[in-house]
Amino acid sequence: MTTKIANNAPANGSARKSATTPQQQTQAWQGVLDSAVNQMNDPEIKGSTKYLGEGRINTVKQKVQGDMEAFIQSNPNATADEVKTQAESATKKHETNAMFQKMRDDNFFGKLMSRRKELLKDMWGE
Repeated sequence: MTTKIANNAPANGSARKSATTPQQQTQAWQGVLDSAVNQMNDPEIKGSTKYLGEGRINTVKQKVQGDMEAFIQSNPNATADEVKTQAESATKKHETNAMFQKMRDDNFFGKLMSRRKELLKDMWGE
């Protein structure tokens, strides 16, 4: 004799994921990104990356948005928590990359200005 499972629940006892709408998925990653951008822009918060500048922060936002749109497209049934976790990971990755690019650029321009001073000194004897 076989037992019929009520409500089409899985026989192994695992619960089904609740359906997450595309709007809820977008709100999940957008909330993480907005929070990160607010933190980047607030000089009062420890770890603020406002020094990255508006251009780099906008680049981080665009890259995270692209990553999250691709994630949602390839994982249409992802829960809001899964989307949020992925958004946090993508945000941290792109923010770190922006910080390294800023350090690289600052180092380059520092060396460039130092060399300029050397050349001016040689040329004008100052």
